[in-house]
Amino acid sequence: MDEYSVKFVAKKISKIRWRPKLDPKGPQSRTFATGSWDDQNNCIALWQILDRPIASENGDAESLLVHEPQKVFETSHVGDIMDLKYVNHDLMAVASSTGSVSLLKHRSNTEAVTPVCAWDKLHQFQFGGSAPCTCLATHNEWIASGGEDGRAVLLAIDQQAPLQTLDKVDSCAINDLSFLKQSEIITVNSFGQLKTFDLRQDTSRESQILSVTETHTPLLCVARHPGQPHIVATGGYDGMLTICDLRQERFHMTRMEAHTGPVWEVKFHPVHPNHLFTCSDDGSLWHWDSTDCATDPVQSFMPSKGKCRPPMFPYFTVGIRVLISSLL
Repeated sequence: MDEYSVKFVAKKISKIRWRPKLDPKGPQSRTFATGSWDDQNNCIALWQILDRPIASENGDAESLLVHEPQKVFETSHVGDIMDLKYVNHDLMAVASSTGSVSLLKHRSNTEAVTPVCAWDKLHQFQFGGSAPCTCLATHNEWIASGGEDGRAVLLAIDQQAPLQTLDKVDSCAINDLSFLKQSEIITVNSFGQLKTFDLRQDTSRESQILSVTETHTPLLCVARHPGQPHIVATGGYDGMLTICDLRQERFHMTRMEAHTGPVWEVKFHPVHPNHLFTCSDDGSLWHWDSTDCATDPVQSFMPSKGKCRPPMFPYFTVGIRVLISSLL
């Protein structure tokens, strides 16, 4: 049975990300980062998972549970933290509501991060003013950002100037984006559309476009299948989970009633892609298991088949709930 711990953190947490393992064959990561929003002083914090209770300075046992997260570092951040993405084991990209993207690096042999560089004013509204940078995606040493201004920007971690700016991605906010491959990205927007762009070609026009619903319900998140980049999952404002096959001429698609509130995150497990996770504004985190389901990836996450099952654990937006299991 999976174990979990709860930690009250007294801040609104916008994003939480596990630090990648340095060695793919090494032990599971026990460090994760969080970002806050809607506070006078927003911050990025690093947390570690305890293996055992620790003793206080006076020798008394602390009331810390096994596997309880412990904050080991905190640094202030200008603006709301809209997204966090690790580029590699040491580098973390941060998206801000000010329209900027910053790069932080873990210090060697310490429990802290320091700024490396920042790309300011990447996203701005047409008639002036900064537009929030809403989302990030990483691939090798590249970072892609999307914003409320409908623009996408391609960055390299060793260059101050953007590699490429896609000015006409959308006429509305880009809510999430992902690399399908190094030369191709996919975006989801507030008009309920998926769009793909080939970075080697004219990026003023999308390569493919798909409207998930006729009512144009906003899509809030997108995730690419780790082993099959033509398979993507999206989460919508209406609580629906959608699995799409981008190879099909008419976009083979399955939609599932997942949550009663907006779906803010959808993630395939990076090593076991038969496992999918969704979290929602309705206060729940769902685990979808398609191990014994249909062989068709688009149909495989139907909750009525095999072991496909929704919800295992509630998720509290006012704190941190960390799942400790073999799937992490």
